[in-house]
Amino acid sequence: MTASSDQSARPAFFATLARGLRLRCPYCGLGRLFRGFFRMYHDCPVCGLDYFRESGYYVGAMIINYAATAFIMLVIYLLVVFLVPPIWNAPPETKIPVWMAASILMSLALFHHCRAIWLAVDFWLEPWPPRDPLLRDPSQN
Repeated sequence: MTASSDQSARPAFFATLARGLRLRCPYCGLGRLFRGFFRMYHDCPVCGLDYFRESGYYVGAMIINYAATAFIMLVIYLLVVFLVPPIWNAPPETKIPVWMAASILMSLALFHHCRAIWLAVDFWLEPWPPRDPLLRDPSQN
């Protein structure tokens, strides 16, 4: 692709982000991203877009997940401390593991969407074409 065709091939940002939030392929919007809780398709089952561009590709999604989890847990903590009357008078040795467990569960709950947002934003910034259907390895899906 040339530089001029990259600009014309760039999809609309909000459409690409909406596809990611629906856990769909950023290129076609039809193919699912996940086939299990922790298992992602290697390529889009519909159009063949490669979901794994390089080794370590989803490190950015881990950073998004960490930031979102930290922000949400901080907001919840501040709401609990300042707005909810003290109903649980447990020592810090008990409260800290509870908050840690809640943070881990929040991180797991955001796992799919953080990966999908990372893929969608990266695709919007630098779109890449789907693989040739004849070159796709069906065992990867």
